[in-house]
Amino acid sequence: MTFLHYQLAIFVSVLCLTRLHRRLGIVAAIGWTLWSVLTLGWLPVLAVQTFTAWISWYGTRFFLKQKARAGNGTRTADNKAAPSTKKTANKKHLVHGRDHHNELTHALQVARKELMIVSGWLSDRVVNDRFCELLASALKRGVNVHIAYGASDRDGQHKLSDTALRALGSLKETGKQSRKGRLTIVQRATHEKCLIVDKRYAIVGSFNWLANAHYRDRETSLRTRQSRVVRELMTSCKGGETRSTEVYGAASKRA
Repeated sequence: MTFLHYQLAIFVSVLCLTRLHRRLGIVAAIGWTLWSVLTLGWLPVLAVQTFTAWISWYGTRFFLKQKARAGNGTRTADNKAAPSTKKTANKKHLVHGRDHHNELTHALQVARKELMIVSGWLSDRVVNDRFCELLASALKRGVNVHIAYGASDRDGQHKLSDTALRALGSLKETGKQSRKGRLTIVQRATHEKCLIVDKRYAIVGSFNWLANAHYRDRETSLRTRQSRVVRELMTSCKGGETRSTEVYGAASKRA
């Protein structure tokens, strides 16, 4: 193989493996680096091959990250125009008002492994066609989505309105079509409002993620990236007695 052939082999292998998974790309880049160190004696060539391996990995990861942020998300989950998702990717600690829908859209676009949405109520004003498209895209990427709802009324029950029934039907239909990710829908006595993305960060506060589309009152939530707090929130939101648990997607069919 000529020198240019080696560069092409490095670039293509690292690029392809990084597109499959970030860690595979890292392994390929490390492998090419070690091979270069052990077999090449000329420092300039070694430097070029090492640079090719790592710039291929970084460039591919940067492209995939930007693509995930952009997605199809020029509109929010309530089908209204949204500002750039860069606003949702910063490290602000507080989320206010309509920014909650931007955060929900962003979470559906960037989640890689697991997404949890806890909302006391459901509504088809939020769980609309656009939301289901984003959910289907996340499931297609292999994301496992956990949705919990079920705030109790005075009788200790959760009565589903017509708009909630339509929303629940849309969620189930989207989950049934998944061939990769798993959609879990849990009904429990919960008044919690929480959004957790890949155990990387969580947003918890007053906002009903799957029902609020009108903002009649002030809404404020806190974002945390502290891993211990995020894990505790996830454990808490998954714990407790449930009225029903339904699982949809490829994983449920194998079970």
